[in-house]
Amino acid sequence: MPVSSIAITSHRPTSRSNPKNRISRYFGSHLSFRFPWPRSGRFNEQAFVDAVRRQTESLAKHSSKMLASETCRLRDSQANVKHDSIIDAVALITEAVRRVTGKTYYDVQLIAGWRLAQGRVAEIQTGEGKTLITAIPAFVFALAGRGVHVATTNDYLSRRDYETTRPAFRLLGLTIAHLDTGQEAGDKRIAYGCDITYGPGYEFGFDYLRDQIERRKGEAMRLGDRFVERIRGQHFQTTASVQRPCAFAIIDEADSVLIDEANTPLVLGGQDPGPQTDPALYRIADQFALSLSEGQDYRIQNGGIIELTESGRRLAGTAFENLPRKKMARSWTVLVHNALKARIGLKPDVDYVVQLGEVQIVDANTGRIHDERRWQGGLHQAVEVAAGLEPSIETLTQARITRQRYCQYYDKLSGLTGTAGENVSDFREFYGLDTDIIPTHRPSQRQIVPARYFANHADKMRFIVDDAMKRSRNGQPVLIGTRSIKESNAVASAFNRAVTLLNGVQDEIEADVVSRAGQAGAITIATNMAGRGTDIAVDGQAKAAGGLHVIATEHQDSPRVDRQLAGRAARQGDPGSVQFLACPQDTLIENHEPKLAATLAGIQLSTGITAAHLDSAIAGLQRDIDRKRFEMRRQMVARDAWLENIQNTLAKTG
Repeated sequence: MPVSSIAITSHRPTSRSNPKNRISRYFGSHLSFRFPWPRSGRFNEQAFVDAVRRQTESLAKHSSKMLASETCRLRDSQANVKHDSIIDAVALITEAVRRVTGKTYYDVQLIAGWRLAQGRVAEIQTGEGKTLITAIPAFVFALAGRGVHVATTNDYLSRRDYETTRPAFRLLGLTIAHLDTGQEAGDKRIAYGCDITYGPGYEFGFDYLRDQIERRKGEAMRLGDRFVERIRGQHFQTTASVQRPCAFAIIDEADSVLIDEANTPLVLGGQDPGPQTDPALYRIADQFALSLSEGQDYRIQNGGIIELTESGRRLAGTAFENLPRKKMARSWTVLVHNALKARIGLKPDVDYVVQLGEVQIVDANTGRIHDERRWQGGLHQAVEVAAGLEPSIETLTQARITRQRYCQYYDKLSGLTGTAGENVSDFREFYGLDTDIIPTHRPSQRQIVPARYFANHADKMRFIVDDAMKRSRNGQPVLIGTRSIKESNAVASAFNRAVTLLNGVQDEIEADVVSRAGQAGAITIATNMAGRGTDIAVDGQAKAAGGLHVIATEHQDSPRVDRQLAGRAARQGDPGSVQFLACPQDTLIENHEPKLAATLAGIQLSTGITAAHLDSAIAGLQRDIDRKRFEMRRQMVARDAWLENIQNTLAKTG
């Protein structure tokens, strides 16, 4: 796609002075490349790309050793450079990528990479080569010598991206490492000491918490003891941190990390057990919860909050008086609420799965299984009892931090995702980040089939099977995206033929299966995010039949998540299509809009209907939910700021 026809849509914060935000907007004193175009307004994309192309052609004549020397020159002279240095930097990584992969950056990829290097969020559609695009800002940031963290959503993707980009960075003389879960502190210290460190985002956060814990242990020595040690000629030794100070971070799937999971804290549990509740009391609370009646003894509020009625509180008081004398680390009221949440609020194969004799949490936003996460406050033990397992030992929480707060510790932050446009306000409000919508290399051929509405789940299920089978017989591959593991299992069981079913943890096997979902006639059923980050190649026969067709069994709470699923079809200019389905039993409708559920229940045709007014109702409902969650995030930021202010005040007066 020629650069002259590219239209980069930019969304900029109205003010650069956000007191909530620690993120520096530009390179500052640490990396003082000057811009070859004005900071205000649109820069000249054509001039930038042409300059990079010319410099890359010049570099192609030189040896790899010469490229490494050029990298050293840029690193040594970065404190006082001309604006041409940024062109040199992008050209260097462009030539290195070409030599090790045989691939040449498209114009839009170069522009996307530079936008990220400016410290922005870039919306880059799936299939546009995000892994190699990320190498551009990673290289530019690395020239500062302060360390770059490239964070992905899981270990498999971080390992894949690391293996892909490592040869190019090493050719340029940079050090690069992958952060593995379970590494010894010494090995992690080496990894963080490299110019560029790849890893799953949560591991960066956990290492930060571990460093804070070790630092507090060192500070626990009394000042007098330190003074005595120095008098005796001894030096007080502080524990060496694993991480260097947070400098630069590039966040993959930025919407998922910075928005969907912003409120989800990273909780570092200890090895030592905390106060314990006798397992018998968990089981008694579980049975008591099962004896209560909805409406009479408890109510389910908006947002899934379960509240005991006056009747329920009386019954709970009577049950408390009859409890056996057992060890109780939490109040009876907390045990009852946890039991109700475990039995009513959390559903198996939706919110959690039982695997290998353990309760493993399913991420509400991505549908992924996270075996490293645990609910706090005794809830995890209540869920274990509800699932028929023995309650595990509660360990003390050593430290916790929200992802949002941790990400704000970086001096410079950038992110990329296929769906950023719907959350420009979030990135602006909470991180002070500009957002750019990067066009695709080739025009999209995706066809949006009108959404179809059904009176009940059974009618919708019949349509899914009939439509998928018809398309499959014609040679068209079909990907059926579900909201939960439970739903995907139900859809798979409705077929009378073999289908591919994917749920849970992404690894090499899942990625391989997803990559084959574009073969002619294939039917693949998966939770919406299963295999995300893996390219679905469509073969020739499948293209002739219309390309990959995506069936969304129901709408998500956010239209952005809907668009993530739709983005699986018609990548890189291939043909493809997507259709959304809905019925009264869908989670979005059932939980948030009973009037719409009643309207859908009145549909007479078993084959469903299409209706513009229903499309508008769904869109309006999603907007309302997005607004409410935006306000919740705003309140969380205010609460975090208040807590930090209190902590700082106590520290000064302590």
